[in-house]
Amino acid sequence: MTPAESLRLAADLRKQGRPLEALRALQSMLRSAGPTAEQVESAGRALRRDLVKPGVDVPLTDVLMLGQCTISWVVSSLVAVGWGQDLGLRVVEGAYDSLLQDLSRINTGEWTPRVVVLVPWNQRLAGVETPAEASHRIEAEIEFWKSAWQLVHERFRARILQVSYDWMFAGPAGHHSAQGHEPIAMVRRMNEALRRELPEGAFLLDLEQLSGLLGREQFYDPRRYYWTKQPFSEEGACRLARDLCAGLRALLTGPKKVLVLDLDNTLWGGIVGEVGAQGIALGDDVEGESYRAFQRYLKGLAARGVLLAVATKNNPDDAREPFVENPDMILRLEHLAAFEASWGPKAEALTRIAQTLNLGLDSFVFFDDNPAEREQVRQALPMVAVVETPPDPADYIRALERERWFEATAITHEDRARTEQYVVERQRRELQLASSSLDDYLTSLEMIADVQPIDESVLPRVVQLLSKTNQFNLTTRRHSIEEVRSLLVRPGTFSLCLKLHDRFGDHGLTAVLIAVEDSEQGERALRIETWLMSCRIIARTVENLVFNLVLDHCRRQQIPRIIGEYIPTKKNGLVARLYADLGLEQVPESTPGTIRFSGDVQAVAETTTFVRLNTATATP
Repeated sequence: MTPAESLRLAADLRKQGRPLEALRALQSMLRSAGPTAEQVESAGRALRRDLVKPGVDVPLTDVLMLGQCTISWVVSSLVAVGWGQDLGLRVVEGAYDSLLQDLSRINTGEWTPRVVVLVPWNQRLAGVETPAEASHRIEAEIEFWKSAWQLVHERFRARILQVSYDWMFAGPAGHHSAQGHEPIAMVRRMNEALRRELPEGAFLLDLEQLSGLLGREQFYDPRRYYWTKQPFSEEGACRLARDLCAGLRALLTGPKKVLVLDLDNTLWGGIVGEVGAQGIALGDDVEGESYRAFQRYLKGLAARGVLLAVATKNNPDDAREPFVENPDMILRLEHLAAFEASWGPKAEALTRIAQTLNLGLDSFVFFDDNPAEREQVRQALPMVAVVETPPDPADYIRALERERWFEATAITHEDRARTEQYVVERQRRELQLASSSLDDYLTSLEMIADVQPIDESVLPRVVQLLSKTNQFNLTTRRHSIEEVRSLLVRPGTFSLCLKLHDRFGDHGLTAVLIAVEDSEQGERALRIETWLMSCRIIARTVENLVFNLVLDHCRRQQIPRIIGEYIPTKKNGLVARLYADLGLEQVPESTPGTIRFSGDVQAVAETTTFVRLNTATATP
């Protein structure tokens, strides 16, 4: 079905009173490779109406979008792009160039955004005649944005997605003027100041870089700007919406975690089963250089924390041989977190990889040169992001970068160590298979935990875990850096973060707990506000050690009662019984959607753990 036919089908379904079916038709169209920028924007207009209709039960993320220019078409495109990526967005659009006023007057009692998107335009930088005036203008504009950021924090406690400045015309001095007050220089100086002053945890979208990728003559439409004060062309609005969606994803859930790759004609040219490990195209010709450049790029992704996996229709020995025998290979087996070589459907291979890595398929990106394989994965696993792979390997990097699947607000030390940790995890699984019992296996791991209170040294990693951990997360509360800081300075707050080591290596910072003083029926209590752990250490009894530390704190501080909260989501069913298993009793629900547990600290017993606390570093 063509995109135009999908739009007509959605309109017909809407008229028939079948809004959910209409939404799914639009989603299918937006996931395909075919829709034009105009069709994306048209779908977005329909979605802005239908996603919020009564009777449409779709989880939505509230976003406030404010601009110094008109942004209506960008908003529609953003809603469409998000829906195509399983991100339901309810976007409230501010008035033209009324940013501070809108931030001050929005009624937060009825609606609170999780992210505020701020879009500048360069009209306030125009007309500068001297370098001194340029510096003054930039300082004034930075003060304006600082006021906006402060209002976002005070009124909404929301994340910030800040767009940078750009220029449409170079100005009379030309494109290569060195004067610091001409349009291009003003924009670049302004963007440097924005990047320098932006609050921690915010995401900066580089508009000058983005428009340069498409070309400003295509990205902007002067006639539109003069008519409506909206500078973006249809294609520009759509491209901006894709990057905005990537920024929202980075802020809300973090980047995609796994890139699953085919081998033949994807990592190298030719079919290894036919030409052998030394016959594949990886040499110094154009084709071989393209594949090697792609592999070099992938190795860089692995180094910054993206997990690489292979799903190939091949004999296992043939598939592995180039990684070991071919000296022109950039990637080696140690760069891969999982390897699936079989003759079954690719969707089944991806499912096995997800089980092996203990990660959700919605964190996967699939890259395969075969359009039939891509379509099979799209239909069988719609939650997997599928890259529309071009026919020429020279374009592979550009295709992979197009949707910005791996954009992040920051890259931590733990991110960079992730691939090694998952490769070592294979060794742990082999040990488990060889052990006679689970207790023997856990004992043989020789696990040691370094525990400390949450402080500034670990805060970026803590906030990163808060934004993306889903399976072992009791409340899934997505706190910003400032919100965590506010919790930590409250009187009586108890916090800890845990780094786990075992005989095979270091898991990094993998557990976070924040508990605040509360009361239950007038009795002093400690309420666990946030508790999450990385999926890599599930079922290692780390949770038992963490709970024992909480009990110990309560007893030392003479806090008689402990309270735990569980907020069910689609992904955290794993921990639905955690508090009950730890000895707490469920109590009547006081807040809709929250299941509350409570226990007498003296009556609750400590639980068995196979993790030894490093007493030399433990200071929770």
